[in-house]
Amino acid sequence: MTFKLSRIQFFLFLFVIQTGTVFLSFQTPFINVTGRDAWIIFIGVGIFHYVLLLLYERNYKFFKPGPIVSWLYKGYWLLIIVSFIAYIDYTLAVWAFPETPQFVVISIMVGVSLYANLSRSETVINLTVILVPLIPIFYFVLLLAWPEFVWTNLFPVAKIDGSDLLKGILASQFTFIGIELFLFFRKHVDSTQKIKGLPLFIYQMLWMFFFFSTVLITLLYFPLKEIERIPEPIMYILKSQTFSFVERLDLFFIYMWMMWSIITISLFAFTTMYVHQLHAKGHRKRNTIIFHILLVILPLFLNSKERVDMIQNSLVYFHLFFIIVVPTIVILVNRRKRK
Repeated sequence: MTFKLSRIQFFLFLFVIQTGTVFLSFQTPFINVTGRDAWIIFIGVGIFHYVLLLLYERNYKFFKPGPIVSWLYKGYWLLIIVSFIAYIDYTLAVWAFPETPQFVVISIMVGVSLYANLSRSETVINLTVILVPLIPIFYFVLLLAWPEFVWTNLFPVAKIDGSDLLKGILASQFTFIGIELFLFFRKHVDSTQKIKGLPLFIYQMLWMFFFFSTVLITLLYFPLKEIERIPEPIMYILKSQTFSFVERLDLFFIYMWMMWSIITISLFAFTTMYVHQLHAKGHRKRNTIIFHILLVILPLFLNSKERVDMIQNSLVYFHLFFIIVVPTIVILVNRRKRK
């Protein structure tokens, strides 16, 4: 599987993967354990994210996973995709399609991914462009809630203890999911286009602004006690905005989020099959179809919110293992071999 990425394609690919389905849901668990300190702590989280990107950029040439490591990553991404699909299905059942059978919703989502992944590599990669014009609309409507912001909700700060700080850092890791794809696709970026330095810093600032602003707006809009009871606070804020010419504005953003999530699933599926082809040549279409059949079947076993939450709560530990421990081992081994 050969393809080339421009710098913009690469960063857009990474941005969509990292935002995925989590940009509506990570705020509640994060704020519940960090309270009003959430916005300050996320600044520290953003610094860690940037340091990780710098380390990846410096060492990506030494990241050459063998078959065993590749299988580990494929299993990890399968877990991510299945948990995302189950969560999307549950959320759509609450907000948009309460009477639609679970199997139908999942089949439609996976079907889009299958169609994209059976096409040329560029087809999947360029799906991310669809979301670009939707982001300004998302922020425009979100900022219409400005008159209802309570600025005193941000203070007082520095009230969190060490235990809750650790829980908050773990909860914030959902915004990092997918960052490891930097190591897999960096080598496909056009060698004439610079990534190190200002371009990487700009990407970091865009990632930081996107997630930090949703944390800030959630804190400004809701008292802490209310956030505990609202699993998707950003969607609630969007739903609360009204226009005389649109009766169900929230449905537009549900469809936007669903589109965003389906594209994220397609990108993870593309990555899984790309890594599979590194060590198993041939039968690409057959393997792609089999993989997507699994994506339809496995989420059906997560037919309750409790099971989805259980998987997602454990996902953060797998995530830390695959963005820090595994890359470090692979890079150090390959550095030693190079010497």
